[in-house]
Amino acid sequence: MKRKIIIGILIIIVIGGIIAYRMYDERTPDVVNRKPDIVTDAASLIAAFNSDTASASKKYVDKVIEVTGTVKSIDTSGAIVLGDSESESAVVCGLDRRHLRDHEQVTKGSVAVIQGRCSGYEKGEEILGVSLGTTIQLAFAGVKIKNK
Repeated sequence: MKRKIIIGILIIIVIGGIIAYRMYDERTPDVVNRKPDIVTDAASLIAAFNSDTASASKKYVDKVIEVTGTVKSIDTSGAIVLGDSESESAVVCGLDRRHLRDHEQVTKGSVAVIQGRCSGYEKGEEILGVSLGTTIQLAFAGVKIKNK
């Protein structure tokens, strides 16, 4: 009887270990190489969130979006910022770990096509008549096409 209990406990531990390993080893899907839910440009995306954040959130958040825009800045640690250099608003594209070197494909001021999952937005306040802009975040992103 003792032997059956010990064998049962060992089986439960092994099964639990397998399940824990699979959960730990689970990979995030590569959204850069799949078909986008929405194709747009950075200016239109920013304008949508500036005009009506509620409907823009329903339309874009948690969707895979392909965004075309001018590269405003590049953070070599894993982000590319798209938008008009004259505006405070921007689309911040956090690069997926599989696409961390994608920043080498673009230069500041060039036009790039970046795809990622829209993870949210932050609408800046207006202080003393100056708007702090809207920031839209794309997560798990990567460069699809570089245009010169």
